[in-house]
Amino acid sequence: MVDRNTIVGIDFLVIGIVLTALGYIISQSVSITAVGLDLAIIGALIILIVPEPVPRDAYKALLQDSISNIEMILEESMLKEKAYFIPTEDRKIRALIPLSSDTSTNSQSFSASLLIQNVSRAPERFISRYGGIDGLFLYPPGNEIVRLSKVDQDSDLEQAVRYSVVEVSDLASSVTLLEDKEAKFVKVQIAKPKLSSDSPFFNASLGSPVSCVVSCVVAAVKKLPVRMVDEKSDQGLTRLTLQVIE
Repeated sequence: MVDRNTIVGIDFLVIGIVLTALGYIISQSVSITAVGLDLAIIGALIILIVPEPVPRDAYKALLQDSISNIEMILEESMLKEKAYFIPTEDRKIRALIPLSSDTSTNSQSFSASLLIQNVSRAPERFISRYGGIDGLFLYPPGNEIVRLSKVDQDSDLEQAVRYSVVEVSDLASSVTLLEDKEAKFVKVQIAKPKLSSDSPFFNASLGSPVSCVVSCVVAAVKKLPVRMVDEKSDQGLTRLTLQVIE
């Protein structure tokens, strides 16, 4: 896929060439011709000199490595409980995977502020017991994409998800989102996800790679914990339902 810098460079180059031709051939204006040449030169320089800040293939490679490492941990621990994606006080996203279904059920009674406070202060190790929550604490693969995308609470939720997943990391072709604020659910449709995982424990707890990133973005923008309720994939379309915990 052509990166954004190349697209901008091509736009400048084409506009410059057209403007130069119009100025020189039709209007015979030196000033218009000069402006056209300047735009064409700028476009050529952007194409030749300005690189893509972070190659998009690098995102996929980093995600795949992270998924493989997390899969080994989950498989050794035999954990398949659905994860909570929780924004911390230091603006990161941590995933809490309950150690058992009993812990998962009990944690649903906690408020968002308590979950955020507990996870922010929990010891920096994989398995922790803090604030009555027993679980595996880790940084999910989407945490770093959230940081690089620079999304925050002031961002529009659908635009933030689309920007992170489509524009920045190129993990899907398109994203549409519907938020039900009364029911506290966010439904997301991801068209043509470009990264998949055959890691059963990772998929069961954190969802598919693209859904995991979406969950991180939603948690970061909402500044609230979210949990994946349902995920279905069919013919290049992934339907994701997230519960927002307030």
